[in-house]
Amino acid sequence: MPSPPIQVFLTTIASQPVLRKRQEYILRILQTKKIPFTPYDLASDEDAKRLWKRKTPLDKQQLPGILVGGRYPGDFDAFEGAVECDELDTFLRLKETWNADVDEDRPAPAVKPVGVPGAVPVSQMTPEHHKPKYFPKDPDASLKPVNKREGDFDISTELEGFGLQGVRVTDDDLWQLVADLGLDGDEAADMVNSLGGGADTRNSAEPSPSRSELKTQAHQETEPGEGEATPIADNNVSKDYKH
Repeated sequence: MPSPPIQVFLTTIASQPVLRKRQEYILRILQTKKIPFTPYDLASDEDAKRLWKRKTPLDKQQLPGILVGGRYPGDFDAFEGAVECDELDTFLRLKETWNADVDEDRPAPAVKPVGVPGAVPVSQMTPEHHKPKYFPKDPDASLKPVNKREGDFDISTELEGFGLQGVRVTDDDLWQLVADLGLDGDEAADMVNSLGGGADTRNSAEPSPSRSELKTQAHQETEPGEGEATPIADNNVSKDYKH
């Protein structure tokens, strides 16, 4: 039997440095210890916001927050204390068993993209026994038309945890991006390769000559070549005219 599911409640509207650091700390600990969790952004997810308020005491609703199996285990200070005292297994109930049919009072909110850095998509953090529940297969998915550009790919496979799920780009898009950032040469190539892109094909066609190149070419064609004599005007015409 799996352990109770862990839900982490965050916000993309984190203007206070303390709030950002606490979110980063929780996410870093869970990822380092490879503990699966489901992130929610309360700034945009109303269902998750209602769940958080319903399950949490009124004086303990500060973010970031955690629910374990639908229960409130404690605030951030309690989480930090559990990490320092090596009691995270107890705090997160990792050694307990969980039966969704018996222990869950209602279905969890639908999983949505989270724009908080470090909040890895749940599809990559959730163990296999939870995936059928959170990611049910759509039998009609193969029948739905998909508009794709040739050669594009999902950028979230390379940039995890930035809310880019479903954003598709091509190699040309990546090259244009690094160009806009002021990168060129080897630096640009390294950046594109690190993002999963390929060779630059934007300038594969032969560029048309510039205006200055055309003027230079025309000037060279009118000048005599090396070793050629410059034609001399015939003076006989003027002599005959005088006579």
